[in-house]
Amino acid sequence: MRTRSATLIAVAGLLLAGCGSAPTSGAADGPGGHAPSAGGTAYARYAALTGQARTDRLLADAKKQGGVLDIYTSNTDIQDLVDAFGKTYPSIKVNAFRANGETVLQRLAQETKANKIANDIVDTDSNELRVLAGQGVLAPYDGPAKQGLRKEAVFADWTAERFNAFVIGWNTKRVTSGREPKSFLDLAEPRWKGKVSMEVGDWDWYGAMHTYLTDVKHMSPATVDAAFTRIVANAKVTKGHTVQGELLSAGQSAVATSVYSHTVDKAAKKGAPVAWKPAVEPIIIRPNGLGLMARPRHPAAALLWTDWVLTDGQKVIAKSLRIPAETDVPGFDNPIPAGATVYNMPATVIDNSQKWNKAYDDLLRGATRTG
Repeated sequence: MRTRSATLIAVAGLLLAGCGSAPTSGAADGPGGHAPSAGGTAYARYAALTGQARTDRLLADAKKQGGVLDIYTSNTDIQDLVDAFGKTYPSIKVNAFRANGETVLQRLAQETKANKIANDIVDTDSNELRVLAGQGVLAPYDGPAKQGLRKEAVFADWTAERFNAFVIGWNTKRVTSGREPKSFLDLAEPRWKGKVSMEVGDWDWYGAMHTYLTDVKHMSPATVDAAFTRIVANAKVTKGHTVQGELLSAGQSAVATSVYSHTVDKAAKKGAPVAWKPAVEPIIIRPNGLGLMARPRHPAAALLWTDWVLTDGQKVIAKSLRIPAETDVPGFDNPIPAGATVYNMPATVIDNSQKWNKAYDDLLRGATRTG
């Protein structure tokens, strides 16, 4: 089975092969009939605009450019954002292609190689965005909404709009109150044999957890490796966080490592017997965000969407039980309890994706698959 990191590397090669030549279907002519080129110049004419003047100009130009916005995304809650944006800007039609992050990246790579770029915005997780940024496919966002974001949300060529929290969740029918794991390392105990679910593609979570245990808890790498080996011996492996959450809700696993907090919270809200609080140390935070395509067909609509999703759209993100990127979102109830141990995804893990992917793949080799 092709690993996620191997897919990222292969796609990066396709992107690199496709960069540097003018697109044949290219960016639609901008205002005044000039076709924007790569490197963010499609957005330069709007850089000095702020406030209502900016919004009015972007909306007027978005209509001139066809009244359309094309988004490629792995965000399972994208329709909530599209619907809310449509209420604010009913004259702009948003087309959202949604798939998993690898599929989104592969589609972009194929279109870039063929010089037939068909989207204006890409909305996915940090791993895919870093690949795209590294190949020059994205343009930086420097709009006024950037000022209201958490510092962890701002990157050179893309911007986090939300954060995913990797947590340990459990089925409350299979794990009774008081018997929950108190730390990740508890899952190495014999009592969890056959009860743990791990996700096959979460090499970044694995790298972050491993780094936390060595750098923060000062455990030796050998000790951490031995603990992971014992935990895998207690586990079954699933593919996809949605499937992992469904199996947890159904009681087919008692505990899930690296499940998203919003996956558990949404299931619990619908009556599923699942929980993740009291929080198990540590909660690992990873940014998910959006990037402006350097060669957009609809640059004004792309900026209008980005301005909106990083301001008013943050309320929609908060309502979906995710963690918004804006520092001050009215009505936001932070799902992470006060005092919980939080660990941000280290850049060193993403920068060494081949190393961590191989280590995680080797770790899971031979483990029982389910779902």
